[in-house]
Amino acid sequence: MLIVCPDSLELAFLTGALSGHFAVLAARDTDEAARLSAHFGPCQLAYLTLDPDEDPATLLKELDGLAPRIITLLHGPSPKRRSGEQEGVCRLPLSPGALLARTWQALGLPQPGKSPCRPSGSVLTSEEVAFLLGRPLADAQTFGAPA
Repeated sequence: MLIVCPDSLELAFLTGALSGHFAVLAARDTDEAARLSAHFGPCQLAYLTLDPDEDPATLLKELDGLAPRIITLLHGPSPKRRSGEQEGVCRLPLSPGALLARTWQALGLPQPGKSPCRPSGSVLTSEEVAFLLGRPLADAQTFGAPA
């Protein structure tokens, strides 16, 4: 699973909602997504957040080959889109349960029952937050240490 989102808080939310169920690569832009995919391999599905004024064709072209299916997550009205480039469109904000359901559907997998491993409304650990905010590992270890 690949998530491309420039907003750190939104990226943390999306990653947290899916990481208990899927292996997730979280990227702030298409360049970072390409580097992660080169290192870890292509993903089955990508989520791409778009603002209403962004051109999806340019971003989709930059993601070409990183995932066979791309779902755009939109803030506001739908941008212009050409058929065949996107798997689907979802409106933000989106609940963690709805995001998981959409992911299972896009992958063509049956949605499992309640998963005991990590509830969809879970909170990220301090280390996960530090990683998503770009803090070095040493800072992440002291960030979560009790005072």
